[in-house]
Amino acid sequence: MKKILYIVIACAAAAALILVAAPVLPETVPENQTARPTDAPREKISFIEVHARGGGSTLLYPEDPRYSALEAECREQIRCISAQYKTGFSREELDAMKRNATYVAMHFPVSTTCETSYIVDGSPKEIIVNEAIFFLDLEDRPETMIITRAENETGVWDTSRDRREFRDLVAPIVREL
Repeated sequence: MKKILYIVIACAAAAALILVAAPVLPETVPENQTARPTDAPREKISFIEVHARGGGSTLLYPEDPRYSALEAECREQIRCISAQYKTGFSREELDAMKRNATYVAMHFPVSTTCETSYIVDGSPKEIIVNEAIFFLDLEDRPETMIITRAENETGVWDTSRDRREFRDLVAPIVREL
């Protein structure tokens, strides 16, 4: 009977230790996943994710004073799309690129149509976007590459706008991460 009592006490102590220690243990990210901010995205609200190479991420919402300037730059980068790359990336490749680079990702709560400067059949091409990813220091890829996702489609684009303004806007945020 004493042995059973000791086992019950040991199990209770282990459970209490887990409950107390769990909030302070570091979260690990499997090799095949991208680290995400700890705060979950709000539903039905646009937000911008800023991710530092090899570091953390933060989510910015419209009420954040830094949001409007970044949103305007994201939209300007999309508006200046001037070509489409005939390539694509698997989910795993995109996750690896995100892990190894500083990027800004603008997330739209619903599919959003954006007009570009890319002329197709005499008219500016419109693209549908749920997420647009702008890499700021990706190695072995064009500096002006934009990746867009909408539903089950991915687009890889080039923009005529450089990333200087983006880097200036993102630098103070990345320093905080």
